Amino acid sequence: MWQRALVWGWLVMGTLIAAPAMAAERIINLANGQTVSTAELAADLAQQDVLLLGEVHDNALHHQRRGELLKQLKARVDAPGAYVVAEHLQVGQRVQWQGPLLADLERAGFNANSWQWPAHESLFAAVREAGLPLVGGNLAPEQVRNVARQGASALPAPLAGILQQAPLSATAAATLNQDLLDGHCGQLKPEHLPAMQLAQRARDAAMFSALRDAGSGMAVLVAGNNHVRRDYGIPVIFHALLPERRMRVVGFVEDNAEQMARLDGLRGQYDYLWITPAQDRPDPCQ
Repeated sequence: MWQRALVWGWLVMGTLIAAPAMAAERIINLANGQTVSTAELAADLAQQDVLLLGEVHDNALHHQRRGELLKQLKARVDAPGAYVVAEHLQVGQRVQWQGPLLADLERAGFNANSWQWPAHESLFAAVREAGLPLVGGNLAPEQVRNVARQGASALPAPLAGILQQAPLSATAAATLNQDLLDGHCGQLKPEHLPAMQLAQRARDAAMFSALRDAGSGMAVLVAGNNHVRRDYGIPVIFHALLPERRMRVVGFVEDNAEQMARLDGLRGQYDYLWITPAQDRPDPCQ
């Protein structure tokens, strides 16, 4: 499952495999297309109730930059009640900061092999340095598999209730289906799409629940880009159930010509795009 998630992360965000970096690292405000500084981004994020910070899972620079961003936000997110929710841990888990970083994470169920440690080391080190609570937001892998195989009958009742109140539009559902197909290298049978979409949305509902319930201050989610997208990810649920929450979504992507040519189309997905040089990797579909 985690390998397929990585494939999806690479393909959906339009990464051109082994493409050279085209431009310097930069942050774009998608509302106006303007490049902003990290300080300007942090100033806006500090005014929000909920921050959703995406990632390409195997890109260590994305995790480093998010850790640095959290440090810039320390004055706000260090306030009582602030917390970080991680896709990389299961719902109900909370890291106790008391020893070596990896040991603390593993005691809370972090799977170092699945998440290609030390890719996320700089991110979680920054969370610990800021003294922030770190809690899990994801479903257990066996729960995700059960939903993907059995459909709605395997969906926990609380998550089913959330998703019933936050349905996707026909356009968003079609976009998610296409991204699921692309993320599985075109090998996913069409009849499996409804259950696979439900499994994806069940994870979104679980992370929404963790963001809603874990504390009273600023809530920060660190998760894959597809979970934080405004068109079919966790923001859809917030809009339906907690529309009063002030939110910003930052997608972390890799530079390539195709993606830069369609920045206008990304406005409905993220508020900001943090663009880093492309990372060389083998084609996951070969």
